[in-house]
Amino acid sequence: MAIITYNTEEERLKLQKYGRLIQELIKRAKAIENQAGRQAMAERIVKVMAALNPQMRSQPNYKQTLWNHLAFLADYQLDIDYPYEIETYGKDKNPRKLSYPGNRIRFRHYGHLIEDTLMKLKEMGKNQPERKGIIKMLGIRMKGALTEWRGDYVDNEKVARDIEDYTDGAVCFDEAIQLLESANTPKRQFIPGKRLRK
Repeated sequence: MAIITYNTEEERLKLQKYGRLIQELIKRAKAIENQAGRQAMAERIVKVMAALNPQMRSQPNYKQTLWNHLAFLADYQLDIDYPYEIETYGKDKNPRKLSYPGNRIRFRHYGHLIEDTLMKLKEMGKNQPERKGIIKMLGIRMKGALTEWRGDYVDNEKVARDIEDYTDGAVCFDEAIQLLESANTPKRQFIPGKRLRK
């Protein structure tokens, strides 16, 4: 009666893209006593690894990557002459985690970029020629973001109050509402599951 072994009972795969076959071949290569036999086996294994992942050929230095992977899968204990200098992988070589910006956003539906622009608007002088255009564009964008977030129509008064609040009164409610009304933004109807339309 044959005994069935399950993958869960097998040694864990180090690089899944090569599968269990490559790990078994590397074990056999490590067991070969003469150096020439190990070398020949290693070269055949690298060819199989390349055949299993043909998309790697589009990468620069893909052959060096294959040899690096071979050494890694062999726990750096395969005694052969590598055609490339082998880079070791380990805990100290893992890529560092990306740090995400820790910007605190007052109203998440507006996002960081709108808030950042509103802070710059707050510092802008009232006589700057582009100020009115920035207020209009910000108001339209804020209205769109709020409409998408809430799922229904948003009036200009809400956006004008938010602009005044963000800028600590540097852009007053009356100025913001006047500019938003002059932008004449069309009302958009929200229908769940369908695109927004006029």
